[in-house]
Amino acid sequence: MGAAVVISCLASAVPPVAGADFLPDAVPIARTGSPVEAERSLRAADQPADRFVAIYSGSTKGTYFYVGNAICAALDATFSKHRIRCVSLRSQGDASNVSLMAQGRAQFIIIQSNTNNDAAEKRIDLPTGRSVMSLHDELGVIVVGRGKTVANLSDLRGMSVNVGPDGTSSRNLWAQLLAANGMALSDLGSVYGAAQDLNPQGLCDGFIDAYGLWIGHPATSVSTSIADCGASIIGMQSPGTDQLIAQHPYFFRGKIPAGTYPNQDRAIDSYGFKATLVADSRVDPDLVYWVVRSVVENIDVFRAQHPALANVDPRAMFEKANFLPFHEGAARYWREIGWLDDRVAK
Repeated sequence: MGAAVVISCLASAVPPVAGADFLPDAVPIARTGSPVEAERSLRAADQPADRFVAIYSGSTKGTYFYVGNAICAALDATFSKHRIRCVSLRSQGDASNVSLMAQGRAQFIIIQSNTNNDAAEKRIDLPTGRSVMSLHDELGVIVVGRGKTVANLSDLRGMSVNVGPDGTSSRNLWAQLLAANGMALSDLGSVYGAAQDLNPQGLCDGFIDAYGLWIGHPATSVSTSIADCGASIIGMQSPGTDQLIAQHPYFFRGKIPAGTYPNQDRAIDSYGFKATLVADSRVDPDLVYWVVRSVVENIDVFRAQHPALANVDPRAMFEKANFLPFHEGAARYWREIGWLDDRVAK
């Protein structure tokens, strides 16, 4: 992966469309006629109509895509109760998913809890976004190429590092982390803005010395970098991260357990946030209700789909990281089981 190739692979988020119609991708509708007629056209005689849920997730080299599939697996386990068919759609991740929802193309998206908070505080424009539930932990990790000695963040000075494309959450998180530790992107040797899918190839080919991710673990790209490129990993815990945790409600300290990755014989201290599921306010509340109910009532099915989900707790899915108001359908389920009382979905 040469520098020219890296630069040409920059991801560019499509700008939001003001007042966009709600026409979600991968949800069948009739070529002509009303939605009711479309439903009837899909239905055999005396057969209840199937309904459809599509979740914009992330790259197949990350974790979001598999978490989207895990939600679909939980829905499939209760299909006879609701007849909802579900698909996890690939995307470029957090920032791309926000743009897709702003364009009216997404029913459900997986985004980081800091993005959820930014939307709730109106720092980003996502007027139709509503919380459904939080998901797994996403902890920061720095992946370092073979033969490079990096014990902490400051050792990256002068090195070639991929921080992700302009405007992405990854690049913004890098800038924030460096600033909290008295550094800037200019302190790195060469700063690349390639899509995160290209990280293992760039590391193996020697075009970058390191990259960093905030992600659910284990992640395919990290495992591939270690197995194929002889990479090593370190956490992001530092005095600067202590400051970030104190300043922002979505950050927390965490550990990547020993044995999560090949040759990792000790736990790695880091920090991070949660992934969250967000629905467009215009999604049928009954669809959202069944998404939440199916995951909570089939939590073992959900957890079994990916190691990052192994310790997900339903109570935490309700209590943590849902900064946007709950969607009407999610609120209905949380109230039904007695967890939501004085909080009101808007």
